Amino acid sequence: MQNDQVLLCWHSARAGSDVLVNAIKSLKNRNVSISKVILLTQTEQKIDLDEVQEDVEIEEVFLKFEDPTHHKIIYDLMVEQVLPKIGKLTRLHVNVSPGTPAMHSVWLILHAGGRLPAGTKLWSSQRSPETKRNSIKEVEFPINTYLSEINALQKDEGSVAMYDMEPKSACRKQALDSLKRFSSLSGIPFLVIGERGIGKTRIIETVVKTIKQKDMVTLACGGLDSEVVDSLLFGHKKGAFTGASEDRDGLLKTADKGVLFLDEIQDLPKSVQRKLVRVLQDSRRRYRPVGSDEEISVSFDLICASNKSLAELSEILDEDFFDRISMLTTRLPPLRECREDLLVDWQHVWTELRVSESHPLTAPITKKMNNIIFDSSLPGNLRDLQRLACLVMAYWQDNDIANSISTALREFSHLCSLSEKNAGINEISSAESVSRVELLNEYKKRIAVEAKSKFGTWRKAADAMSCDEKTLRQDAQL
Repeated sequence: MQNDQVLLCWHSARAGSDVLVNAIKSLKNRNVSISKVILLTQTEQKIDLDEVQEDVEIEEVFLKFEDPTHHKIIYDLMVEQVLPKIGKLTRLHVNVSPGTPAMHSVWLILHAGGRLPAGTKLWSSQRSPETKRNSIKEVEFPINTYLSEINALQKDEGSVAMYDMEPKSACRKQALDSLKRFSSLSGIPFLVIGERGIGKTRIIETVVKTIKQKDMVTLACGGLDSEVVDSLLFGHKKGAFTGASEDRDGLLKTADKGVLFLDEIQDLPKSVQRKLVRVLQDSRRRYRPVGSDEEISVSFDLICASNKSLAELSEILDEDFFDRISMLTTRLPPLRECREDLLVDWQHVWTELRVSESHPLTAPITKKMNNIIFDSSLPGNLRDLQRLACLVMAYWQDNDIANSISTALREFSHLCSLSEKNAGINEISSAESVSRVELLNEYKKRIAVEAKSKFGTWRKAADAMSCDEKTLRQDAQL
């Protein structure tokens, strides 16, 4: 189906199958031969499509909602239920005419946001009341957004930016909004923190890079000694040390007029941190390469990332360096705080790792799998979802899908319990540099977020916890 000409549209409740039949005929007159139709409908009743050619396959997709004029509801249903079905299509056509004005608008929003497959064509079908003739013409809608660039990157490279950039959870929405705001500022460093496996590197190398519209140079600071980092960052002159057989530009020079991204910043040697302080506090960003008497002036934006908390970083990093890089800080929340986004995250992970045509395009989900995903603390965050996807694919059997998933879930639950145990040990051992008040606030926040996720609303969660709704909301913002 991937290379077929596929038509996607809403069912016209008033005109019946006429709109669809006429659209297929009109497209054929434009040398577009539709072999499959994905027909979106609000009713579960079988639609009479006898007039459609026998050689055209019809797949009806029922989307349950009451108000066909509610843009947000329609948009969310399209993202959750339709986009996974069309993600791999290369020759998709959308007839935007059938349906309500809200439905028309959603097609344009999806197109402008880059949510539809690359190369998708939008069409508008019309019927003249005077001549009784049908026509169809391509819709020119060249509006673009930074979201469309990020979505295009995800489709082209396959393994980037796994988050949906329009999340449902308040905490992730707030984090991504802060990231967008901070990324739009030039010359001011900012810090991104978050647990392991949360996707910090991907987010920075896609979202931040796209917003800044600058080249990015990345250095993973882990495992490098001070002499190596000195040379990597500042460059060196020929003969500056043993093995320096020629001049070398450092990453600061390479990042000139671009972005320097220091990943795992907690591992950067303190001697190098202090040298960077000198560069950061100088408006001309001057520094000396190793072995040079002359200063070089560059211009770059600095972004740092760490899986440590701010409290831990304040103890690990040089004080002046910490102050410089943490003026603006974004915390990417763990998956357990973003339960509303988990199913979309699961679909993104599945799409990325899907290795065989025998595996469905839509990420498999059963009631038991849903419960395990939502009940687990997911200490490895996206890595846990990746582990689950790999297990499901490894045990996949077309003739016994239910048993395949059950086998994968048993192993996944065992691995998650080990991860949660280790995460608990690491959390206690790393708590030495955190104050009692910070720990209490963190636990309060987790309790509030978990309660809201479990009971659905703040009111129900507050009733279950025997506390005031306002108190629970405030705890979630700690």
